[in-house]
Amino acid sequence: MSAQEKTWSDWTRKMEHFLRLKTFPVGLKLLEDPETLKSSPWVRRPQEKLSLCQLITIVRTFDWTVGGTAEDLVTPGCASILGLAELPEFVTDGSMRNIVWLEKKEDAAVCESVIQRIPYGKYKAFLLAPTAYDPFDPDMVLIYANPGQMSLLINAIQYDRYERLVFYSVGETSCSDVIGRCFVDRVPALSIPCYGERRFGHAADDELAIGLPAEECSRILSNLEKLYKKGIRYPISQYGTQVSPFKALAAVYGPEIAKPE
Repeated sequence: MSAQEKTWSDWTRKMEHFLRLKTFPVGLKLLEDPETLKSSPWVRRPQEKLSLCQLITIVRTFDWTVGGTAEDLVTPGCASILGLAELPEFVTDGSMRNIVWLEKKEDAAVCESVIQRIPYGKYKAFLLAPTAYDPFDPDMVLIYANPGQMSLLINAIQYDRYERLVFYSVGETSCSDVIGRCFVDRVPALSIPCYGERRFGHAADDELAIGLPAEECSRILSNLEKLYKKGIRYPISQYGTQVSPFKALAAVYGPEIAKPE
């Protein structure tokens, strides 16, 4: 956090102000010692095995803090994204994905090989919590927002350090595109929620998901504020489809930008 945003709660409230988010930003922290879960009385453990996307939705909508180990997750696939488990051969050889998602087992095996996961072995447990309550110092932050909100967030990511951003979709298992890539590569990672996250995690039709490295969050917020002062705000005001945009463009960029014929 910067001197201006001294806590994660400060950061969260400002993000909510600039983007008008519908659900809480979610902090994710991986733990090397599972006993850490027991030392936090506010952590709720799942009462039965749930998917990772279900737990994320519980946090971002119920504003609960949840935690667990591989044993709390419904499949090895969920646990493997967080680096908590290795995958059985039935998954790695493409047999499982071939049943539904891909016609050829060979393609399914390729898909499994490119899914980005946190490396197995170091971490034994995880915590998920709304950043609004300063529950811990997260490794990364997950945000769910509509395309308009995400476009402004991308503008903020690029504002003072431009690069052409590249995002991925492996199809099913979108959590890997967001969590796996963000955690491993330490880059903002956006993707479209997959079928499973919509069915089990209740991601809405208008939602996209992005993972932000914790160390980038203060910079991104600062850039959102700079854009806000320039008039780049959410909701994005509409100008009209049957009115020439010349005056609006000229007011910002100068009359040379769009001379009418």
